[in-house]
Amino acid sequence: MRVLCIVEHGDAPSIRLRLKDCLPAYQRLGIETTILTTQRSRISAQIQILRAARNHDVVVLFKTIGFSSLELAILRRFNPRVIFDFDDAVMFREQKYEQPFTGRNFEKFRRTMRICSAAAAGNTFLGSFAEGCGVKATILPTSIDLEKYSVKKQDSSDGLTIGWVGLSDGLRYLRHIQPALKRLSEKFPGLRLKVVSDKPLELDGVRIQNEPWQMETEQEHLRSFDVGIMPLWDSVWTRGKCGYKILQYMAIGTAVVASDVGVNGEIISSGQNGFLARTENDWVTSIGNLFENSEQRRTFGMRGRELIEQKFSLERYATRYAELFREVANSPGLTT
Repeated sequence: MRVLCIVEHGDAPSIRLRLKDCLPAYQRLGIETTILTTQRSRISAQIQILRAARNHDVVVLFKTIGFSSLELAILRRFNPRVIFDFDDAVMFREQKYEQPFTGRNFEKFRRTMRICSAAAAGNTFLGSFAEGCGVKATILPTSIDLEKYSVKKQDSSDGLTIGWVGLSDGLRYLRHIQPALKRLSEKFPGLRLKVVSDKPLELDGVRIQNEPWQMETEQEHLRSFDVGIMPLWDSVWTRGKCGYKILQYMAIGTAVVASDVGVNGEIISSGQNGFLARTENDWVTSIGNLFENSEQRRTFGMRGRELIEQKFSLERYATRYAELFREVANSPGLTT
């Protein structure tokens, strides 16, 4: 089977995690993949995509909603077996930066879905929008390559390092819980917030250790966290997030505290394998309890790792995606 993958940004984290990291597994499953980056300003690039689409069994659009109606119609004519893959609320992209909703991205999403025969959504919230457009959605959460995530050694350290990893556009969520972090810093004088990102962060009243994100050092930084956090506020954009930070923390064996928003509540069973927080007091109490109870940190870390092994491994993800490829490729009525 041959699958053509069309991406907008070949170096985007989601492309690495939802596509490139899976290529060896796809190869073992008998699936040959071709990756092309959209360059819609160049006619030659468009022709290359169309020719490739005709010569592949399935086409996957990775969060690509910028094609015009005419381009999409031609693409479907060349190959009607199209899957749309998304792990962000691309239809509400304005909300990512708190801009007014215009509906422009929503219309781009709708016209893209019109030519798709299936969708691979990172969570059920996203999947509901594909289904609302009449397209069957398979829920495929972004996975963890367990070979890269070895469980950290649990020790009896003071446990006062809060960790956060991610792109700098997410630093605003840390600013959102600054009052809680400041209260924790006053209660635990040795506390530090370790931020691993592409830009540094400063918060009044909080001691921060900023570290540049690099693939080579990411695992080392993750292992240094005593408590991993994922704060969010509630919006249509954040409900589209797929909780990847939580999965990373759990995979390494780190206790987690996250906002009770969207898919976070589906990953975390509060009080069993982590804590969910809604208020400032929730953040202070949850992190404080974990600081004071090393056994609870270890238990949450162990249960989190077990969850990743059971439901979020790369091998499981690749196998289910391969099933979707074959289902779409063999769908009756889809002919070029």
